[in-house]
Order: sequence, then structure tokens, then C-alpha cells
Amino acid sequence: MTSSLTVLIIEDDFLIRTCLVEFLQDSGITVREASNCAEAIACISAERSLDALVADMSLPDGDGMSLSHQAREKWPDLPVIYISGHGNLRRDEASDNPALARFISKPYSLAAILKALREMAEPVSG
Repeated sequence: MTSSLTVLIIEDDFLIRTCLVEFLQDSGITVREASNCAEAIACISAERSLDALVADMSLPDGDGMSLSHQAREKWPDLPVIYISGHGNLRRDEASDNPALARFISKPYSLAAILKALREMAEPVSG
């Protein structure tokens, strides 16, 4: 059994965030959560390590893309899943490497987020 992943979820919608956090925790993932950019920045500053970031593209005080850039200053190869319900994802600003950045549109299945996290953040064996 591999050690638990530690993931930061940044989502301003309380119900969406709570459902995702509980689902990931039930799946054995350690979850940190933030409802806005200020909370996310505090979490990024305090964490010793993160295995992945799940960031809403549209937040009340900023956006997930900017937060991912700040997190990658600390962890350059941090995998990021961008989520958005607006359909106007700025794919051109992210890496073309699917191991580092993926976009998932709302509504999404919780299992789709879990699958992407496992594919991106767990070490490849072999």
C-alpha cells in the first residue's frame, strides 16, 4: 500500500468542496481545503509538501491558475487539476504535459477527480 497523497482542494462552493473533500478522504487521501485564494496561499505557505492541487478556475478573490503558479514556486512539478463550470478554461496558460495539468469541467464525477489525482500524483512503478 502506498502512503497517502496530500491534496489541496481550492473551491469556493461549500457543497461542491465538502462532497469532494469527503469523497477523497474516504478514498484514503489526505485533504487540505480552502474556499478562496487567501486561505489557499496560507495553506501553501504552511504545508511541508503537497502531492497535487485541485483548483477552481474562478474564485471570489482570484483564480486557480494564479494559485497554481504560486504553489509551483515551492513545488515545481506539482500536478494541478483545474476545474471550472464556465467552459472558458485558459488551457494555453498551462503545461501541455498531462502529468502536470489537466482540466475537468463541472459538473464532474467525484471518481473522475480521484482517477486523475491517482494518475498524476502517485509514483509510477516499474
